[in-house]
Amino acid sequence: MNNEMQIAYYFIPNSSFSIELRIYRKNEKYPIYKNEDYFILMAENGEFNLTEKALKETIADWSANIGRFEVVGDGDDD
Repeated sequence: MNNEMQIAYYFIPNSSFSIELRIYRKNEKYPIYKNEDYFILMAENGEFNLTEKALKETIADWSANIGRFEVVGDGDDD
């Protein structure tokens, strides 16, 4: 069994911003890793650990004005 976390999504901000002391830079690509029962949303200086429900809410909230999310393919993407 492969214990390595897989990238499930990428978050790409429309502009630079910080939230809860985590920094995001415009047009950078931040991975969102799938861990057994939660997701890890990376930032320049930290991360958010999110349940599946919290991730869905974040995607819905942030997609409106803050940035976009890209779904990763079947594991062949970097």
